[in-house]
Amino acid sequence: MRRRKKMPLRLTAPLLLAGAAVAAPVALATPASAAPHGCQSTKLDHATASSTCHYGPGQQRVVITCLDGVNGYRYTFYGSWVQWYQTSKASCAAPYRQNISYITIEVR
Repeated sequence: MRRRKKMPLRLTAPLLLAGAAVAAPVALATPASAAPHGCQSTKLDHATASSTCHYGPGQQRVVITCLDGVNGYRYTFYGSWVQWYQTSKASCAAPYRQNISYITIEVR
């Protein structure tokens, strides 16, 4: 039977430290924070929309896509980030010639 040689401590210590460095971020990671939910968007007129989330925590904002009736281009406009219980509002840049074609809500 062949006898195994033991690794000297000088060689095993770096391996142990490398393993700890890889495992530490996983062990210390915190669960992802919950995003706002129960959100609702409202079209206020042909060129303005708003959003509000009824449950938190976190922030939300309304995002609208406006269709330009003159050149046919689509433009995206963002409401400001607000707390889940507040209202975010966005408007098309040229309301006299643009109409909202799509509304969505972003949360973080």
